[in-house]
Amino acid sequence: MRLSHPVHGSLLPPGVCYTCDVCGKLLSTKLTLKRHKEQQHFQPLNKAVCALCHKVFRTLNSLNNHKSIYHRRQK
Repeated sequence: MRLSHPVHGSLLPPGVCYTCDVCGKLLSTKLTLKRHKEQQHFQPLNKAVCALCHKVFRTLNSLNNHKSIYHRRQK
């Protein structure tokens, strides 16, 4: 049996058992729930800032992705 998300109706695989207490999103693991809440609902105390172009990101992961794409040859 597949579950449908209450807000946007997307199908989720069987075994989904973690619900975000802020927005109700269903997630398959405790780790994805933790990551979802950190990235979507909690503002970081120190935003991630690119030292090369000074662009600001919400997460360190987003900053690292940015650097690997736009500053690959720069250090």
